[in-house]
This record gives sequence, C-alpha cells and structure tokens, in this order.
Amino acid sequence: MKILFWDIDGTLLKTAKAGLYAFEEAVAEMFSTTFDFTTIKTAGMTDYYISHQVILLATGREPSVHEVCKLMSLYEKILPHHLASRQGHLTPSVKDILTHLHHRQDYVSLLLTGNTEFGAKAKLSHYKLDGFFNFSSSAFCGTCFYRTEISNQARTIVKDRYPTVAADQIYVIGDTPNDIDCGKAIGAKTIAVATGMYSLEELQEHSPWWAVSTLPSPIEFEQHLQK
Repeated sequence: MKILFWDIDGTLLKTAKAGLYAFEEAVAEMFSTTFDFTTIKTAGMTDYYISHQVILLATGREPSVHEVCKLMSLYEKILPHHLASRQGHLTPSVKDILTHLHHRQDYVSLLLTGNTEFGAKAKLSHYKLDGFFNFSSSAFCGTCFYRTEISNQARTIVKDRYPTVAADQIYVIGDTPNDIDCGKAIGAKTIAVATGMYSLEELQEHSPWWAVSTLPSPIEFEQHLQK
C-alpha cells in the first residue's frame, strides 16, 4: 500500500487568493485595520503561523493563543464567501489522478496541509475534491506553527492506522520547499510540483525525490511511484 499525503493550495488547486482575501476581512473585523500580506511569507506556511504573524505585525506585540485561534475562527467563517466570489481552478491532472486512484485498495489519498480542517474541507468541497480524501486520517494545522509539526501528526497517523506501511511507501506531494522539508522529516518520498509560487528550479534546489512542472497523466504518475 502507498500513502499519498497531498498539500492543497498551489498543489491540488488555486483559489485566486480567496484565503488571503478572507484573512484580510478577518483582520479588518478583529482589529479595525488593514494588513499588507506581501509583508509576510504565506506560501507553504500554516494558517496558525499566518494568523500569528498578522497579529504580531498589526499590533506590535506577541499575540496570545486565544487571539490567534479567534482570528482563525473569523477567517473560517468568512472563507466560503470568498471561495464563491473568486474564480479559482484545479491544477493540471489532479482530478484525473485522484479519480484513477480513488477505488484502488493499494493507494490511500490523505491530506497534509497548513490549512485548518474546516478550511481544508471548505476549499475541497467548493472544488468538488472532498470525496477523494479520508479527513479523519489526514493532518491539519490546528495550533501548529511549523509545517514539520503537521508532518509529525501524519507519521503518527500512519503508524496507528497503517502500521504495515513503510516510510518509503509514504509520499508527500506539495508545491513549496516546506512541503519537501516536512516530507523528508518523516522519511517520506517527496514529490514537488511547480504549480504554486516556486519555480521547478527553486524546488529542485531542495532535492525532492521527484520534481515536475505539473503533475503528469495518471498512468505516468503511477508508473513513477512504482520506481
């Protein structure tokens, strides 16, 4: 059996920055101020990290866990509206690959994402991908500051629910160096796809197991995973 841990934003789909617009509205509601999201790194970061940095820079002080979680809750409340109002899209071959593997007994598609569980469900439901994933066995940001904390969750999930699966049969698929690093942190094979903010060359600098400009056809994808 092979376990595929998928990132969401930039890997499975692109929301036309719906998440950032939702964060902007949440910040305005909570702090009555605007925030320039170009001042912080968001690609490959967790929602908890983003919320923490926004409050830190907007207020000039270290935020409490309660404040960070409150901002994330506001974001979750607002997110569905922005998903509906923005013209996003799936990345190439994603739905074909997920469909190809969905009813196979030797593949399991899970999520390893910096999104909250609610945010992940909202995005995947909007783009009609939610039926391809087992959410109860997936790893989300929660109160994780760094992405490697989420990959540790993923490793624990595999040990508990798929104890016979070896580390070299676990794949982490993402579009940022953080996805590569968190996959390596748990001994997984990493698949980097340059459909997000990073170029293929930038991703290759982090030595993923496989790097592609876009995901290939389902057959080619499966064939490469057999190597």
